[in-house]
Amino acid sequence: MSEPQWNESDVARYLRETPGFFERHAELLGELTLSDPQRGAAVSLMERQAQLLRERNKALEAKLANLIRIGHDNDRLLRNLIDWTRDLLALRNRETMAVDAARELERIFSVPMAAIRTWSAADPDAEMATAAEAARGLHAPICGAEIDLRRFGWLDERWAAAKSAALVPLRVADGADAFGLIVLGSPEPARFDAAMGTAVLALIGELTSAALRPDA
Repeated sequence: MSEPQWNESDVARYLRETPGFFERHAELLGELTLSDPQRGAAVSLMERQAQLLRERNKALEAKLANLIRIGHDNDRLLRNLIDWTRDLLALRNRETMAVDAARELERIFSVPMAAIRTWSAADPDAEMATAAEAARGLHAPICGAEIDLRRFGWLDERWAAAKSAALVPLRVADGADAFGLIVLGSPEPARFDAAMGTAVLALIGELTSAALRPDA
């Protein structure tokens, strides 16, 4: 009678279904060899298993380090947001509140350039009209390197160096007409990348809207 023919799949299935095989044949762990992808030499099955465990541990350590970094970044961001909100609540001069709030954005969040402008429906200022037009089409903050800041003639000479920017509309409620605009800028193209999350910017917009709303 001919011996049964086993292929690699049969062997793999047998080993999976027979967990005690290597316990009963422990000598094979040292005799079987595999190619080491790093050194190109042959190593025992046991050595290869240990190597795989070390590689997995390194990968887990890297993931843990990344989670810790994200946690620290989030803690710092939350602290900055609390500090900025506290300073925003402390502003009392309506005439300078927008300028002061923008200055605090620069200081607390280390934003190179920040400007906040508000307007009324009857505002005859043509420069404010460009801001109103930009904010009208925004349903949420936007970021990117392609935002054209030249249309905002009220921005000072610092803004000529901006390589990326963010626009945050100010509204008293969702769906209401915008009454103001936050403009953030940086000479770093990646600072306000188009793919970045805007949840914090949206929150800053809500807080600023509450502080600067026309009927406040």
